[in-house]
Amino acid sequence: MSGALPDRRSFLLGIGAGAALLPLASGGALRALATGPEVYQRIWDADQAGRGIPALAAGSPGDERQGYVKVDVPAGRDPEHRLFAEVHIPDHKRLSYDLCRALFDNYRLDQTKVEETTPAEARETLALLDAIAGSAPMRVARDHLERERSQRYADAAWQELIFNVWFRPFDDGRNRDLSGFEHVVVGEQKAGRVNGYHFWYKYHLDDGPVFLGSDDIDFDGMRHDRPSGGVSAGPQVPEIVTLAYRWHAQDFDAGVKRALYKPIGGFFVGCSIEGLLALGLVRFFERGEVETVINRARLRIDLHRSPDRRSLRSYFPRFLGLA
Repeated sequence: MSGALPDRRSFLLGIGAGAALLPLASGGALRALATGPEVYQRIWDADQAGRGIPALAAGSPGDERQGYVKVDVPAGRDPEHRLFAEVHIPDHKRLSYDLCRALFDNYRLDQTKVEETTPAEARETLALLDAIAGSAPMRVARDHLERERSQRYADAAWQELIFNVWFRPFDDGRNRDLSGFEHVVVGEQKAGRVNGYHFWYKYHLDDGPVFLGSDDIDFDGMRHDRPSGGVSAGPQVPEIVTLAYRWHAQDFDAGVKRALYKPIGGFFVGCSIEGLLALGLVRFFERGEVETVINRARLRIDLHRSPDRRSLRSYFPRFLGLA
């Protein structure tokens, strides 16, 4: 590869987070797009043909070669309830899940503290970028953005754009070294609340002994957004969940767990990490409110940008009903 990215890689590999604070050379101006909603379904379908796995209602048969996540929606609130009753990720799809998982302990839980990224942690980020930049959902996102922004991305520039939007640290007042990846994928602490945390696979790992050897999720019931902003226990499709829960989050600095509550939060179910990031990448360049339909679920996709508008702060789907 050529251009700015090899320099970026040298910085990240050599000195860690300090390089990530420098301006990026090839991102270009963030010109908002006005685009059609069908791109989100195309990204979803491409991901399902790649490393994504189908979300199924509990009790449905699953294809082990394709993989699956079975969603068990209860009628009430039970801290011990396992929302994802069964998850099977076949070996040929595991790569990006495992590379993503390696990043989970690279971030400080308290968002007011400065991050100290080591060269080893930077290598983990680069390994994930290398694995996902040319993936099926990212190819759809890349083709779409090239067409809509009337520009072509060399491979190096495309990987740098993903880094800029998703991984570049930024400050937000007293909160330090934030990133879209940390907020959306890993989750953060905001006083006694869960901040962010919109990746189904992270929830699955925390809701059992798979990640840290303990069940760190207390399920507190399903929630569903109405267009008016109210909350009701309404119908859903398994690809989208909206729920409340308590996360006993590991504070790696202090060596303790902190009980953080999420009164309402939601995420796509069954997408791979590259699918999640590709959807957010396209949404990042769109203006105004965005509504779309993915597999019968009518959604509004909320977006928040960094103060300098160069990076993604948060995005998540709001379930509006069945299409």
